[in-house]
Amino acid sequence: MSTSVHTLHAPTALQRFVFAVVAALRSGAAAWQRSRRRRAALRELQSLDDHILHDIGIHRSELGSLVAEVIGAAPATRRAAMRSLP
Repeated sequence: MSTSVHTLHAPTALQRFVFAVVAALRSGAAAWQRSRRRRAALRELQSLDDHILHDIGIHRSELGSLVAEVIGAAPATRRAAMRSLP
């Protein structure tokens, strides 16, 4: 009766290449999704008129930085915006 011994081996160069390609594709897809969400949020805020923005305490010139803070691409510096997040 023979017993088989399973040994672990280091990944081959091809396997390492495939893993790197998959990781790069995942990273690219995640970056694309973040960018898409950022653009959508910015588009929604830009569609509001100046009176509504004033009522919620935001100036139109702050929209880009506000979206960056909310999605985590910039440090949060607005207390009111952070309190309103779910």
